[in-house]
Amino acid sequence: MTVGQPAPRVPWPGNVQVNPIIATVTPFTRDHAVDSRALGEYLGFLHRAGVDAILVNGTTGEFANLTVAERKKVLEQARAQWPGHLIAHVGATAYGDAIDLLDHAREHADAVAAIAPYFFADPPETGVRDFFGRLLARTELPMLLYNFPRHTQTPISPELFGALAAEYPMLVGIKDSSGRLDVTRAYTATGLAVFAGNDGAAARIGELGVHGIVSGGGNPVPEIPVRIAAALRDGDGDAATRWQAVFDECRALRHESGLSDMTFVKAALAERIPGFPATVRSPLVTPADAVIADIRAHLRNKILPRLHEGTP
Repeated sequence: MTVGQPAPRVPWPGNVQVNPIIATVTPFTRDHAVDSRALGEYLGFLHRAGVDAILVNGTTGEFANLTVAERKKVLEQARAQWPGHLIAHVGATAYGDAIDLLDHAREHADAVAAIAPYFFADPPETGVRDFFGRLLARTELPMLLYNFPRHTQTPISPELFGALAAEYPMLVGIKDSSGRLDVTRAYTATGLAVFAGNDGAAARIGELGVHGIVSGGGNPVPEIPVRIAAALRDGDGDAATRWQAVFDECRALRHESGLSDMTFVKAALAERIPGFPATVRSPLVTPADAVIADIRAHLRNKILPRLHEGTP
């Protein structure tokens, strides 16, 4: 796989090594409205845990089930209440919606991200390049692309990423949730920031040559990816590996639950934030109270004591 040489870059907001980035959830009330109170409490919880950067309205935030107006409202509240780096996901299937969200983010975010357009059956790569090119030509904020072919059925090839990097200086990196290490590594050839959408890679970013992770699964235990990153910065690979093992326990619990990632994360957050709603919108299904209770009990008894003690 070959990639192009990037054009001169615009500055990334803050330190490009910022790690981890937490992909936020969007809390809903029982009647499925965006819960502004819970959102504010949740953002405070992440900040107190040491998180420096968040990505709003991404997959974990159920963006595909939010209206454009709701996505704007969530971003505005996040900007008002979040003191750190804020990346707004502006991707959409409708080009006009993506442009609308991109223009709105100009006043509320430090950077933006855009997923490949979805629903279309095998769109030609020239069309995908044109879609991203129009956003990159318009944005006034640094932009990350977002590769998640499981959901979009439209992969962003390393060749396409390289071609866009060579042409558009506002492109500063990519989040890769493909699950393919060969693709992740190929992206790094551009020299741009590459973030793995894989919680299992948190302690391996040096090995992979990436800048960090974007974590949705870390929401209920943000202290863990924060501690892994701190250990790596301190050159303590052993500590990073030990905390990764705890993180992997959380990942295993999520997989064993049979719930979608977004559904599990909300259920688990109810253990960390009193009264946090586990509600998701259809076609996702809110877990039964007994399932939520089991997830909370596992966190309370198996994971959180190690967090509070500070030893994995």
